[in-house]
Amino acid sequence: MPSPTSSKFAKAKIGVFWDVKECPIPNGLDPATIYRNIKSSLAKKGYHGEVTITPYCDTNQFPDGPDEFESAGMKLVPADETERCRTMSCDICFWFSLDRKDKYTNVVVISGDNMDFLTPLEYFKQKFPVNVLLAQPENAWRWCPKCRKPLEDLVAESGEWFWESLAAGGDSITETQREELLGDKREEDNTDCCDWRCGDEQQGGGC
Repeated sequence: MPSPTSSKFAKAKIGVFWDVKECPIPNGLDPATIYRNIKSSLAKKGYHGEVTITPYCDTNQFPDGPDEFESAGMKLVPADETERCRTMSCDICFWFSLDRKDKYTNVVVISGDNMDFLTPLEYFKQKFPVNVLLAQPENAWRWCPKCRKPLEDLVAESGEWFWESLAAGGDSITETQREELLGDKREEDNTDCCDWRCGDEQQGGGC
């Protein structure tokens, strides 16, 4: 299978969906800088299409309003904790369905737990020419290798970042880093599954 960046995905539109509550703005950065850095990280990986970034936050997270985000070219979507994941999922589905069913497109999900979005991402990946990229904080809770495998399969040919690196315009996670993370998780669990958190009925259904 050819790499996405050597195919039509390289110049396809890119929809970025960013949970600002779980992946906050790092110290010393601002929305405009993060916007530029995300584009830079994607370009390093070979993605040069038009980028649209939609940030989601708690209703009271930015009491001074969305001005900094809007001036950076992003429309801030306020939603409380119970609605944020659901709103992001709906917007991701809308992005896929908005006259893109027969067009190549890229989607980047930035979240504290990307397994929450597994079900819609898998569905659209199977149905349409969609390329999935992910970012998650470096210290985020990690699912066991068995339960995370469907998510790994989604990004096997695309890319995954630590949020701190993506926000700074850095490189994606290397295969060596991924193997180290999965190896650490195997040692922590000493089981084939995450038990209470990774029940079959819960996979991809966090929203």
